Amino acid sequence: MNCNLPKITYPRLRTLLLARICEAITRKTDVEVAILSDLQPDSEFFHRNSIIKKVRNHTSIARYQSSIALQFGARSTQIQEKVATQMRQLSSISLVMDLKTILLRDLTISTTNIGLLEFEFGDWAIANWLQTVWESCSIETDFNSAFSPALTLSENSHIFFCQYTYSRCSALLRLTNLPNDIGQTVETWLNDKKLLLRQERSLIEQIISTIDEWEDKPPLESAIALSQTFQNFYQSCQIVKYEAVDRQIAQCRLALVMITHRLLKQLLEQGLGVLAPETL
Repeated sequence: MNCNLPKITYPRLRTLLLARICEAITRKTDVEVAILSDLQPDSEFFHRNSIIKKVRNHTSIARYQSSIALQFGARSTQIQEKVATQMRQLSSISLVMDLKTILLRDLTISTTNIGLLEFEFGDWAIANWLQTVWESCSIETDFNSAFSPALTLSENSHIFFCQYTYSRCSALLRLTNLPNDIGQTVETWLNDKKLLLRQERSLIEQIISTIDEWEDKPPLESAIALSQTFQNFYQSCQIVKYEAVDRQIAQCRLALVMITHRLLKQLLEQGLGVLAPETL
């Protein structure tokens, strides 16, 4: 099952991290080739180890840590700082301002007191990433299931809860005038260069986690986590009554509904092989 949406961490971040660690901890000796072979992005090590892991944090939406330097014996604080410095320098010299470069340029890199490398994406990076994901979802949004018409609602209470959440997303989107009600740009997500949304941070964080863990987590587990977070968002945030909420905030909330709708559709139809019902 392929998500077809970009992870905020991108394979490029993992590749650059490996390359910088390699430069910092290896020397030009006869054994360097053996070490390098283990650090290549297509190596067995790369695939069997999680290079960076998301960290739950009350003040940060997208914070990650990596123990890869420690795994390769780089226990010196100086080496870890060198890796962090090289990563920061590399992200500042690219001339092509694509999403990957924007993400790297708004990435704070530091080391913890136990030797972990820590990465935190800033609000500008998150806004650009959300905009890219929303644009991909808006192209594909429709209210007709393309899956087998023989599928019905599940008798499994957990799956039905996810189907119910999906149909709620569909109902909210049908109440809007797409795409006129979501005139989204990167700036729409921001206010004075800070992420506009506050009540919605849990849903944004869950969307990031869902896409991050797409290949590694069971589809039902991902669908339940996303559905539960969305229902909390739905209960606490006004979505379609524009007179009761700032227009810019309403647009961002609708964009999050659209992204959730797209992710649940794939998790239900492709991951679980069940109907993604537009209505119940």
